[in-house]
Amino acid sequence: MRAVSSDLPFLDEMTRGLAAFGLSCFRPGQAQVVSAVLAGRNTVVVMPTGAGKSLCYQLPATLLDGVTVVVSPLIALMQDQVEGLTARGIPATFINSSLSESERLDRQRKLRAGEYKLVYVAPERFRSEAFVSALTEARVALYAIDEAHCISQWGHDFRPDYALLGQVRKRLRPPRTVALTATATPEVREDIARVLLMKDPNVFVAGFDRPNLFLEVMSVTGEDDKRRASVELAAEGSGIIYCSTRKQAEGLHQGLTTQKVDAVLYHAGMTDDARREAQEAFMARDGAVAVATNAFGMGIDKPGIRFVAHAGIPRAVEAYYQEIGRAGRDGQPAHAVLFFNHADVFTQERLIQSNHPAEPLLRDVWSVLRQEPTFLRGVNQLAAQVGSSEFEVSAALKVLEREGCLSRGARGEGRYGVTVLPGSAAHHPRSPEVKALWTALLAMFPVGVRGTTDLPTLGRRTGLDEERLRAGLSSLERAGSITVTRPFAGRAIQVLRDDPWDALGVDLEKVRAQERTQLLLLRRMTEYAYTKRCRRGFLLRYFGEDSAADQRCAGCDVCAGQRTRIPAKATGSAGTATLGKRALPTQYSALAVEALKRFRRELSQDLGVPPFIIFNDATMYGLAAALPTTRGEFLRVKGTGEGGWEKFGAQVTQICLMARAAGDVAQPMAEVREKRRARR
Repeated sequence: MRAVSSDLPFLDEMTRGLAAFGLSCFRPGQAQVVSAVLAGRNTVVVMPTGAGKSLCYQLPATLLDGVTVVVSPLIALMQDQVEGLTARGIPATFINSSLSESERLDRQRKLRAGEYKLVYVAPERFRSEAFVSALTEARVALYAIDEAHCISQWGHDFRPDYALLGQVRKRLRPPRTVALTATATPEVREDIARVLLMKDPNVFVAGFDRPNLFLEVMSVTGEDDKRRASVELAAEGSGIIYCSTRKQAEGLHQGLTTQKVDAVLYHAGMTDDARREAQEAFMARDGAVAVATNAFGMGIDKPGIRFVAHAGIPRAVEAYYQEIGRAGRDGQPAHAVLFFNHADVFTQERLIQSNHPAEPLLRDVWSVLRQEPTFLRGVNQLAAQVGSSEFEVSAALKVLEREGCLSRGARGEGRYGVTVLPGSAAHHPRSPEVKALWTALLAMFPVGVRGTTDLPTLGRRTGLDEERLRAGLSSLERAGSITVTRPFAGRAIQVLRDDPWDALGVDLEKVRAQERTQLLLLRRMTEYAYTKRCRRGFLLRYFGEDSAADQRCAGCDVCAGQRTRIPAKATGSAGTATLGKRALPTQYSALAVEALKRFRRELSQDLGVPPFIIFNDATMYGLAAALPTTRGEFLRVKGTGEGGWEKFGAQVTQICLMARAAGDVAQPMAEVREKRRARR
């Protein structure tokens, strides 16, 4: 691969084209990329979030003769960009699963006729032969792939549909291709070029150094430390706190609101309306703090975000950098903090493993689905039938869907139960949309008799989209005109094959390989947390931008010292002794302590982490005092948890059984010290 040339032969034309976007000048790096695209060069672009990647294909699209096809996995982002373009008089559209069949056909007809300059599509749209045929008849001037890291098995967000885009490019034969991503290591960039069949493309990598963003990793012992540190951070202004799980997000959100922090909650388990309200509140209120899972952030462009914190370690450096990039987009000082406890690494490892199901679970899920080829009762019911978690069953469904064994519909589809209530004709709906829905329901259902319908049927009768139909049903329900029984909130599952498991030919080695890759990416993120070198330099080296990677900076805790402090909490109580700041039990087994220290030291050498990461001194002495021999006893010791039990429970209980068998049970500290002196 070669670097993009600094020669800009199209500079005057490009600069004039900026006016269509309400701009007068380029951001750093944009002009070089746009010039390369206009020159017909295949280009890989790596620019961080907020650097203006979209202009790198939108501007060429307005200057080239033909249509630009933009591949994006994010339906909401497609809609936002199309609205922005059409508002500026640039003919653009999207074609995705949110459209009705008639709308898709109409837009494909206009695509063939050359009525659009930009067409946004999801990668799975290329499964449709009718759509690909429409593209081949249109004159494609530019093939643009956004979020291009999804192409690579080495990427943090690999998506199988992206792996087919190279074959799509081969069929379309566009005169130029541009692949764009906010996060790609050198090996991911090589993978993007290889999969897209791009020979010796220009590669542009820049903008990863964010001097206004202070990088910090803070060691914490548990959720209480994270909560107290988050309260301190909230004093800096508006921010985002990313959590690993919905449960963690809900707990932290509750903790912040009790401390009078203006916090909103956002995760994928909330309803569409609740998520939209949370996002709007965050965008509207200057000092609002969003407590969210990584479902939050795509399309968020709030310039005044002063901090981004992570209450759990992300799965990859790429994801981490993309998320912290949402802070300080106004160029003012901002703060990125990772609350780090190695136990969170174990949590992420378990999530990765659960997301790559073993063969027995896949067999069980397939067996249930074969008996009920159209499954309309939700993932929770399917999980109950196979005796597994919803998370693991969802992962199994993704594997089976990728392998072409099943398909899943959109969220919330299914049939609604509706009863028109007696006397409700007196209720007069005001808006035209609600009136149209009310008229349709009266025509469909006798008063007082429960009937069923679905949104597509109501849409055909009323001309309303699904969002307006849901809102209309809720409005009529609140008015007392109808009662509504809604379908399950999940997705319909349709079995596409009737073969037994052994005849499916599911490639489980792919699943295992992806699991190994994700564990490796997590290990690299862990190395960032432990690094003793400049954190800014770590990120620059990681993304292949080495120019300033070895210089000390004033913008990270390693070079400039810790900035965030956790408010002190009283420690120690009656009946305890202290070692430094840690409260220790007054009675414990000396034999167990020695054995636990040895086990901890050897394991830390094997894992390459400090001994206290396995468990700290307070936890070790607590184990030596309680001498647990069962899971329940182990979990009652402060500082253990499910992760500790899964990783170390067997060895720890063996040590405790040995101490009990030797008669070396918990003793007063004075006696322990006396025994130590005697041994010396």
